[in-house]
Amino acid sequence: MNKWLSKVFGIALVLSLIAGCTSGASTSSSSNTNATTPTNAAATGEATSSVVPTDGNFLPSKPTEVIFWHSMTGEAAEMIEKTAKEYNESVGKEKGITITPTFQGTYDEASTKLAAILQSDSQEELPDIMQLSSKGIFDVKNSEYIVPVQDFIEQDSEGINLNDLNQNAMQYAMYKDKMLGLPFSNSSIMIYYNKDHFKEAGLDPKSPPTTLEELAAAVDKLAVVENNKTTRYGIGIKLRFFLLGTWIPMQGENKYIFNNEDGHLDTPTELSMTSDGTLETLLTEWEKVLATGGVEYTDTSPMAGFQSGLYSIMPASTASMGSVTKNIIDAGLFDVGVAELPRLNENSTTGTGVGGSAVYLFDRGNKDSILGAWDYLKYLATPEVSAEWFKSTGYYPMNNQAMELEGTKQFLEKNPQFNIIQTIMEHSKNYTKYLEPWVPSFTDMDQLIQDEIIKFSNGSQDMATTISNIDSSTNQLLQDWHTANP
Repeated sequence: MNKWLSKVFGIALVLSLIAGCTSGASTSSSSNTNATTPTNAAATGEATSSVVPTDGNFLPSKPTEVIFWHSMTGEAAEMIEKTAKEYNESVGKEKGITITPTFQGTYDEASTKLAAILQSDSQEELPDIMQLSSKGIFDVKNSEYIVPVQDFIEQDSEGINLNDLNQNAMQYAMYKDKMLGLPFSNSSIMIYYNKDHFKEAGLDPKSPPTTLEELAAAVDKLAVVENNKTTRYGIGIKLRFFLLGTWIPMQGENKYIFNNEDGHLDTPTELSMTSDGTLETLLTEWEKVLATGGVEYTDTSPMAGFQSGLYSIMPASTASMGSVTKNIIDAGLFDVGVAELPRLNENSTTGTGVGGSAVYLFDRGNKDSILGAWDYLKYLATPEVSAEWFKSTGYYPMNNQAMELEGTKQFLEKNPQFNIIQTIMEHSKNYTKYLEPWVPSFTDMDQLIQDEIIKFSNGSQDMATTISNIDSSTNQLLQDWHTANP
């Protein structure tokens, strides 16, 4: 890259990390209901990345090391290490490719390291593969060093069949109708509930709430108050992007938190949910749950409270399944029920949003290592590896055929709680654009919305003020970002 241009890019990137978001006219969203087929670069006249072979040879010319940066911990981190080791000792050994996975801290910490490398134009310090969350990919989605996975898919006839991929998770990794990355640690929000508490409260443990109105009725019975103090909450929850990414779009076609399909078509220019009435509808239904007095509405990570029995119901990621199984079910603490996230109301769709992360390829100036990286992504996308990832973590399998393997079927028979993930996938297959947003100032916006809803929840401000504050403050962040990045 031209050094002068790279410095300009670096300055813009740093500004995007510390500034906020957008001004400008609203852009209409396309349908929430149908999947977008990735646009073929050749058909549109777009050039394929120069590091992607066009001669059909996708193997490195000499032994090469592939650097893989990730942000996984616990069972997921162990699985990343295990998968890399198995590849290195089999396929990698045969092809002269060695995968080196390296933990780079939290998503935010890893993204900061990546931004620093790009800002200094130190291409050789880039990883070949990097796991990035919604926040992380926003800041680098237009980088000249990112190599769209779709470019490899279109050139490699023996590569990855898009029809085999989980279509909802695939949409998560798309930008401007092109596959930028490959779905990896993707999950959806669901509920875990304490069946023992349900029985004590006179509720049917086989019939968890299916709407927010039903949730309110359940929470009212589950909450326990002793000496004017709540000793058990019916639910522990904090409204944030992950939840809004389901409860907003399920209200109908073309419903998004932000315009431009929540940032997957282009950087959003405005908040949509405050102007189209979807946030008001959500808060109106949510107010019914709050009225019970049995909601702990400030806990973003309710796992500890659920495990201790403080919360009877816990909305959490499907990727929490492994931890719940190990630390609660297998430990014999109590009987756990699992269910889909309650619908907003009876008019809602059955879709559940997708969040998490994807893996992206970067050109670090080493042709052999980028070819090795592509080979590893193909390995990760096989049914067998996808199945092991799903069984170990609760993340969606990258390849849908993983669910048809005999080993997966046997696993589901022994661990029936994991079946809910397949149910969520089935009910969401026609709603592929229910996604966690790609927006600038992601953390600031998410926290701002959480804080305003907490004020509404504790009664310190009314609904109209809450919506107005969210609208003005979030749109100001968007405007700030666009001003800094014209």
